[in-house]
Amino acid sequence: MSGAKIKLLIVDDHPLFRQGVRLFLETIPDIEIAGEAGCGEAALFLLAQRAVDLVLLDLQMPGPDGIEITRQINTVHPGTKILILTSFGEWEKVHGALKAGASGYILKDAEPEQLLTAIRAVAAGGSYLGSQVAADLVQHVDGEGRTGVGEMEKPLSSRELEVLALIARGLSNREIAEFLFLSEKTVKTHVANILQKLGVKSRTQAALYAMRKNLINGGR
Repeated sequence: MSGAKIKLLIVDDHPLFRQGVRLFLETIPDIEIAGEAGCGEAALFLLAQRAVDLVLLDLQMPGPDGIEITRQINTVHPGTKILILTSFGEWEKVHGALKAGASGYILKDAEPEQLLTAIRAVAAGGSYLGSQVAADLVQHVDGEGRTGVGEMEKPLSSRELEVLALIARGLSNREIAEFLFLSEKTVKTHVANILQKLGVKSRTQAALYAMRKNLINGGR
């Protein structure tokens, strides 16, 4: 995303909330509002008409909910990133959204700077979980073990642990490469090996593992 604006679609059924978010984001130089939608079906229609880098998506809307829309976007527009922005922080909704393919999840009471951090992290190919969302989710992972992340058959190397810690901090492959003085191709290989060893499909699930194992500060 370096040098290019993040083309963003706001999807929420409350016009006043959409307007507030839009007015804030329109002041940010590296973000371009690609459109607004009041429901998931309208969002899918807009996505078929224009290129969008990231969808800022509510969960509770008329028609299909945000989790179903997340699933459909991932199927039809796999290159489009999804950041959930909602009032609902319950474990079932967070887990459902991440499982459907969302790369980030943040609550509507977050500070504006947190929203910007989340948007930039997800747009760059990283992941983001609001602090309260992450804490609640990790608690459920520890208590119920329902994320599908079990114990590794093969341990991660020290370099893979470094990469995993940076994934959990929301860094993209390019940013990890710069941080660790590696090529982006090498980082991609490490990420693929990490996902394979953990038995997960997404960076967000890998990030949850890192949080569960208290590895978030493992990077240099």
